[in-house]
Amino acid sequence: MNRREFIVLGGSAVALASGRIAVAANWPSKSVVVISAYPPGGTSDIIARLVADLLTAKFGQQFVIENLAGAAGALAGGKLARSAPDGYTILISGSAPIAANKVVQTNLAYDPQVDFTPITVVAESPALLTASAKAPAKSLQELIAYAKANPGKINIGNPGAGTKGHICAAIISLQTGIEINHIPYKGSPPLLADLLGGHIDFALDAPSNYLPHIKDGKIHGVAVTSAQRIGELPNVKTVAEQGLKDYNQTLWFGAVGPKGMSPEIVSAIHKAIKEWSDTPAAKAKLASLGLTAVVNTPDEMRGSIEREIESLKPLVKAGLVQPS
Repeated sequence: MNRREFIVLGGSAVALASGRIAVAANWPSKSVVVISAYPPGGTSDIIARLVADLLTAKFGQQFVIENLAGAAGALAGGKLARSAPDGYTILISGSAPIAANKVVQTNLAYDPQVDFTPITVVAESPALLTASAKAPAKSLQELIAYAKANPGKINIGNPGAGTKGHICAAIISLQTGIEINHIPYKGSPPLLADLLGGHIDFALDAPSNYLPHIKDGKIHGVAVTSAQRIGELPNVKTVAEQGLKDYNQTLWFGAVGPKGMSPEIVSAIHKAIKEWSDTPAAKAKLASLGLTAVVNTPDEMRGSIEREIESLKPLVKAGLVQPS
C-alpha cells in the first residue's frame, strides 16, 4: 500500500467514525418507539413506561410506548429484529422475548443472541406463586401434597409461555416430581382477572399486580421464588423455606435494540437508566412493585441472556418445557 492509498483509506475511516459520532450526537432528533411486548398493566409494561418517561425527560424527545403483545413476546421481538439500528426503536420487556423464546419457540423468526443489541437489565424480582380464594392449597407443601394425591389436577397460570413464571413452575415440577399443567395467558392482567374470579387456582408471575389483592385478602401469597423474602410480603415464605433446598429463581426486565445499534446511543441510554436507577425515588418506586434496580453493562446483559437460555435447556430435555 502506498502513502496516498494509506491517507485515503485512513481519511475514509475517520470520516466514517466521525459520521457515526455525529449521528449519535444528534440523537434523538425525533420520537423514539419503545416496544412493550405485553399488554398494558403488567409488570413488564409498567417498567417499559417508567423507562420511556425517564428517557423522554432526559433527552427532550418523546419515547412512545407501542404495545405489541402476542406469541409470548415473539411479535415484539420480531418487529425489533426487523427495525433499523438507528436508535429510534428499542424493546423493553421481561426476559421471554429477549432470551427464553430462543429455546421455547420452534419457529422463532429471530435469534435474540444475534439480532439484538443488549443495552441493560433494568430491574429484577422474584416470581410470586399465588392462590385463588378457593384453591385447594395455601402453602407450597399443601400444593405438592395435593398434586401427588391428585395427579394432573394442578393448573398454574403464567403470563406467557417461556416467561419466568412458566420456568419457575417447571423447576418446581422437576425438583418435586409433581405434574403441573402450565396455562399460558396473554400477559398478567387476564391471568390476574381469572385468579381473582376463581377460574384458575394458582398463578406464577411477577409480584406487582398481585400485591394489593394479597393485602386485601382476595388471593393468597403461597411462595416467592428468590432466596430471600420480599419486603412487601414479609410473611410469605420462599420456595426454599418450604422444602426445596437452594431454590432461587429471579426474573429480569431489560432493554435491547436491533443488531448493529450505535455503541454511542447504547451508552447514552444505559447511562440515563443507570442515573435514574440510583435515585431514591426510583428505588422506592421499584420496591413498591416488588422490584429491585439491577442495571448492568451491555456486555453483562449479554451474559444474562446466555445464562437464561442455557438454564432452559435441561427443562426442555426433561420434557417439562415444551417448545411450541
